[in-house]
Amino acid sequence: MSERYDAIVVGARVAGATLATLLARAGWRVLLVDRDRFPSDTVSTHMMFPDTLQRLDELGALRRLQAEHRIPFVHFGWRVHGRQVAGDFTPFGRFERGACVRRIVLDAALVDTARDAGAHTLFGRQVQELIGADPVRGVVLDNGERVESRWVFGADGRMSTIARRLHLPAEHERRGEMAFLMAYWRGLPAAEWCHIDMHERAALMSVPCEDGIHLLSLAGPPEITRGSTEVREQRYRDGLHQFPAVLNPRLLDGASRISPLVVVPETMMRGHFRQAAGAGWALLGDAGHFKHPVTAQGIGDAMQQAHYLAAALTGDEDLSGYQQWRDSRAEEHYDWSYRLARFDTSGAAVHYAGLEADPVAGQGFLDTFTKLRRPSEVFTPDRVARWSAAGAYEDGQRRVRALVEDLSPAALETAVPACPEWTVRDLVAHLTGVAEDSGRGTYFAGALDAWRDPDLAAARDHWTADQVGARAVLDLPALLREFDEHGRTWVGMLRRGTGSEVPAWMVSSPAADLSVHLDDLREALGLPPDTSSPVARFGFAMYRQWLHARIVEQGLPALRLRADGREWVVGHGTPGATVTADRYELFRAISGRRDVESIRDYGAPDSYLPIISPYPLPERHETKEVAR
Repeated sequence: MSERYDAIVVGARVAGATLATLLARAGWRVLLVDRDRFPSDTVSTHMMFPDTLQRLDELGALRRLQAEHRIPFVHFGWRVHGRQVAGDFTPFGRFERGACVRRIVLDAALVDTARDAGAHTLFGRQVQELIGADPVRGVVLDNGERVESRWVFGADGRMSTIARRLHLPAEHERRGEMAFLMAYWRGLPAAEWCHIDMHERAALMSVPCEDGIHLLSLAGPPEITRGSTEVREQRYRDGLHQFPAVLNPRLLDGASRISPLVVVPETMMRGHFRQAAGAGWALLGDAGHFKHPVTAQGIGDAMQQAHYLAAALTGDEDLSGYQQWRDSRAEEHYDWSYRLARFDTSGAAVHYAGLEADPVAGQGFLDTFTKLRRPSEVFTPDRVARWSAAGAYEDGQRRVRALVEDLSPAALETAVPACPEWTVRDLVAHLTGVAEDSGRGTYFAGALDAWRDPDLAAARDHWTADQVGARAVLDLPALLREFDEHGRTWVGMLRRGTGSEVPAWMVSSPAADLSVHLDDLREALGLPPDTSSPVARFGFAMYRQWLHARIVEQGLPALRLRADGREWVVGHGTPGATVTADRYELFRAISGRRDVESIRDYGAPDSYLPIISPYPLPERHETKEVAR
């Protein structure tokens, strides 16, 4: 081949075909090379969001697709442990929904668009070597033919030959824990939704593609793709039946699979960045940067990178800003994709409950898929704190009800050792009052400072006594109904971010208070401690945080807390002492439920005793547990 080109684009799928089209339309002589012949398939999540559809429309490829295929535009739903964020995206041009097109169809349409733009194509050929190094000036094909060009672009996927020939290392590597089994189906009802449903150890993507075909993609831990063909087939079939909320098993049993099972092991989805450009060359699409496909960003990123490169090349041919643009645009979403690609969903359920309840946050979440919003703009510290507090409080409420709802009248009159003036019933009345005051914005404002101010401590005691007294005539069913009602109101306010502005500590305080009193209640009823529940973990974390603030305020050295093989340092600087106990005892100590002598026995010097708890510490001759 004696011709010399302005650009050789290696890889003719989304990234390469888009770049070839744009450069050819700008008058460049372009050769588009691919080892495959088209139409041909490739592994993909398929989803395109409104920003990508707008680019596809501008390119003219969407009109080509719609002329030959029925393409549904779909709403988008992301469901985690029963909590769903669903709807449409903030529009890009005329597009507010997504679309899913099989790659055998999409890539062929993009190749035809590139040909129509004037790009030359060479398929069924592989690049073996590069001509030149600094700068690169062409390629050597697998038949030995040399083709020269001013620029060579690697759009040849995550295992890029161009990147290997340039000796470019993979950097900032990441891995998730999901693997995929996927196939195409016919016979399912027409749908206007892309549903993603995540369970504890499995997830399903169900979405209509073109011409009545559906993609059903099952995610699981890495072992889902291991074993024989028969074993994987059975896992896929069984797995699809685990998601009746989004895929009706009866309708599935009446549908037909029309493709082989595509097996995508976890090792195929490990992420990287590579150097983006150099003298005479650039990488785009997965060749330069691969993120986890769980967020379906690959097609959109490929098209956006092609547009950036085409604009820069048809201007002054300066690609010096390309890598910074690519990396800053991708960086947060890259880490985000690998966080979502894990089944460790501790905390995820409370976050998605917040997204479900808060329409502004929910819309922001959807718009992360078009990169209109960064994940950090959605999961702000304020929202995460509120949602975590809501989840802990809701968990604590359920546990209180489970402990007391079947108690006999005599058991309800059991004294609570930690609060010696109260019975079990009184403690529930106090928790109900806290729920009501939290929802009304009348939670005791001086609670955080009462440890150092006797007048505030007395006022706090009057506040809690009034809560109990106001409910003295209620029987337990009525008390629990009120507790549930006010608790739901408070949890809803936390999740939506509604209600009056309150200090950050007040957002967390009702759930932390509930955590302490749950331990009080279990002790009164003779039950073993619970240190692993969401509300228990939350309460312990908040009381450590408040202890940190007291230590800093008093100018004391940091304090190391040690329990069950773990350590936490509260305060600033090098710890001046270490307090050691099991997790339960440590929490009881910093929440005012252990006496001075016990805390000394745990290793606390006397200088820390006045601030170790926000409540006065009892003497040893008193009951083991006091304060509320």
